[in-house]
Amino acid sequence: MVQRPLIGILDSPRWDERHQTLRETDQTAGIRRMVEIAQSLGAEAFVFGLRDVDLKSKQIRGFSRLDDRWVARVYPFPDVIYDQLVSRKAERNQAYRSIRQALSAAYGERFFNDGFFDKWQIYEWLRRSPVRPHVPETIRHRSLAQATAFVTRHPVTFLKPLHGSLGLGIVRFALDKDGSVSYEWKRSRDGIVRGTAASPAEAVQLFRTQLRRRSYIWQQGIDLVAFDGRPVDVRILLQRDGTGAWKRTKMFARVARSGDFTSNLAAGGGAMPVDRAILAAFPEGAKKRVRASIRRLAEAVAEAVEAGAGRTFGELGIDLGVDRRGFVWVIEVNSKPRKAPASASGRDDLVELSFRRPMEYALFLARRSS
Repeated sequence: MVQRPLIGILDSPRWDERHQTLRETDQTAGIRRMVEIAQSLGAEAFVFGLRDVDLKSKQIRGFSRLDDRWVARVYPFPDVIYDQLVSRKAERNQAYRSIRQALSAAYGERFFNDGFFDKWQIYEWLRRSPVRPHVPETIRHRSLAQATAFVTRHPVTFLKPLHGSLGLGIVRFALDKDGSVSYEWKRSRDGIVRGTAASPAEAVQLFRTQLRRRSYIWQQGIDLVAFDGRPVDVRILLQRDGTGAWKRTKMFARVARSGDFTSNLAAGGGAMPVDRAILAAFPEGAKKRVRASIRRLAEAVAEAVEAGAGRTFGELGIDLGVDRRGFVWVIEVNSKPRKAPASASGRDDLVELSFRRPMEYALFLARRSS
């Protein structure tokens, strides 16, 4: 009997003993769909957490689907691991770090999308690549004096946590003509603190406590196209398919909710077609050029990130911005792009594809290594 390929999906599942099922999280519906897709492709997939790994016995307590319900069992080490652990807190847990490192060393590229990016690392990779002209000026925070000079030099500046997500902790500084600085600080998903400082030096001083506690970058703000006065960018989900080739699964505009300056969907932003939210701002002749630039740059960014990292990824979420001239900029690159289990636009086929392709790529890796 031929053994089916075994795919492990790394997350942080919690078993509910009372109800004999997994506790529902934001991830559970997507994980469920991928397990089912893997089964339909002739493989077996299970979800597990780092706490469930026994390195000595090379066994993992995991959870899979049987007769439309979750079941727990002990598995041998899988052929491939797909990292869907989206909690940075769990990522930093010292008790589990050695387990992750051991798995990374043992699996190599068969442990795909292992870990998170930090923003400075991404900047370093991109600035050494052909996409450098598309990357806003960025510095790592070293001193208040250095930060003050940077804020003084740019009409708009962003302060971003090195390891942040969902737009949380980002500060937007706008330099006014009289030398004063207005700022917006995204302290929580629903809370934005706004204020004004008399000068760039005073504005930077206001955040000295935060700058001591965490690592940050300062990034040049770009005069991007807006939709109804709200910030908007382009999210492109690139994924490798069953042949190992990059494919564009989704491309859509993310529009910030009213009063916000970040466009993250998980923080209240909305998804819209790129044609309506961005390309409508350009004359007919320029639309095709801008759209082509967006697609080319996304592919070039993926190549640059893999070259810089020295490893292969199974998917990347690439955020691009378009300025009022039609020039395309790199905003963010995400190793854990959010994949919603339903589509607000009605494109359920693309939702399905976004979960299918990682399983097809996992099978490609498993078969290539066998």
